[in-house]
Amino acid sequence: MAVNDKIEVISNSNPEIYGAVGTILEISKTTIGTDIRIKTENGLDIWIDAEDAVIY
Repeated sequence: MAVNDKIEVISNSNPEIYGAVGTILEISKTTIGTDIRIKTENGLDIWIDAEDAVIY
């Protein structure tokens, strides 16, 4: 995954964003994994775990 990649959210932990399509704005490596900041097509700007998304 890289900045500007288009992704789809596949996590079931938040049904509000499940299936949302968006673009990666920022990537942050943490001690427990990698987080990505995305902006969805409907304008939501959120951070999620990179494992909760796939390249679209």
